[in-house]
Amino acid sequence: MDTSDDGGNGAVVEQDAPEGLEQVDRPSAEGGTDPLQRVVETVRRLVWPGGCAWHEAQTHESLTPYLVEESAEFIDAVERQQPAGEVRGELGDVLYQVLFHAAIAERDDEGYDLQSVADALDEKLRARHPHVFGDRGHMTVEELNAEWQQLKEDAAGESRGSRGALDGIPAGMPTLARAAKVVERLKRARLINPDEAVGVDRDPLSAALGPDAERIAEVGIGDALLNLVTRANAAGVDPDRALRGAVDRLAARVLHQEG
Repeated sequence: MDTSDDGGNGAVVEQDAPEGLEQVDRPSAEGGTDPLQRVVETVRRLVWPGGCAWHEAQTHESLTPYLVEESAEFIDAVERQQPAGEVRGELGDVLYQVLFHAAIAERDDEGYDLQSVADALDEKLRARHPHVFGDRGHMTVEELNAEWQQLKEDAAGESRGSRGALDGIPAGMPTLARAAKVVERLKRARLINPDEAVGVDRDPLSAALGPDAERIAEVGIGDALLNLVTRANAAGVDPDRALRGAVDRLAARVLHQEG
């Protein structure tokens, strides 16, 4: 998706630099032969004063909807098993948003740029995977799941057990995604057992048996969720608000029991 309003024709709008940015060197239009470096320089050129007026006017806040939308479009392409070229293009749009934010931060001297973002990411990945980059040795997926919180605490220099089960889950996540994250975190912390189907009197998917059980269960759950949304609409209830409240009540109840 083209998020600019310059018509996509690549035209460069010449204009005076805003006050306070005159001292910033304008990026070169040439990025060398490395594709990643070229696109980095392209985005910097668009964002810098004298580049594209639309890009120059954007902020981290104004770009947030585009990041959400581009991520959703990439997920949609993956789930619909689109051709590799289509998926590649959607992933490129996500990368564009990352480069856009990094270029804004660099231009406005916010204390970080793409290089420092990459350095911090590399350091975090290595610290959180001592079984690959350290001396922990091979760990199975089950062992990693059991120790994931401890690995993050170690990487952050925090004491063991200092993080709550739900720490770090963004409140602004899409509601269903947040609900799934909360349930997964509570399951890993052994605070709930999803197999018990908390809050459901009878399992409506009990007939999902046989070799196609997973497919039948997925269809059944999807239909049940859609049915709930439809019923909520008929009752004048906001299903998003209802689910947010239910997740918050679950978290509060379980964490209260833990304390």
